[in-house]
Amino acid sequence: MPDRFLIAATVDRLIYDSDTSFNADDARILLDELPRRPSPWVQLGIAGKMSGGSSRGFAAGVGDVNIKDKQDRHFLYNSANDSYTRAGQWKLMWIGKRGRQFVEIEQVMADPTDEGRGALICYESDGTPTRMDIRFNRSFSLFWTPVIVVIPGWKPWKTPA
Repeated sequence: MPDRFLIAATVDRLIYDSDTSFNADDARILLDELPRRPSPWVQLGIAGKMSGGSSRGFAAGVGDVNIKDKQDRHFLYNSANDSYTRAGQWKLMWIGKRGRQFVEIEQVMADPTDEGRGALICYESDGTPTRMDIRFNRSFSLFWTPVIVVIPGWKPWKTPA
């Protein structure tokens, strides 16, 4: 069972202590504490909202009745939900690919379209951290619809101190 308090405190230090560097020992602690769950080959996430629903019926003495719900209905799906470990305000996922390791960090309460709400720590095969990247989003409208497609990417952010 991972120590979620230790993980959350370690991630806070990695993200907030400095704008240009991070502590390599903290990155190693994070890598050691995270459980090794299988991560999906491709991650697919969908988020959106639709206008509220409505109900129609017949009321005695009134006749036909139509009631609209003014609140929007929200939906969210992510194919990697089972791979994440939750610790405080963070969702973390260990990723092992081609002999290298990565830890993806995502802030839970932020809007999925916000810039900089995620980070990726890159490690060598022996667990030595090499860099931390920050998430940025590329978005475009899908033809003439109100649908906006957001494709996340990574750009360099911090190096080990």
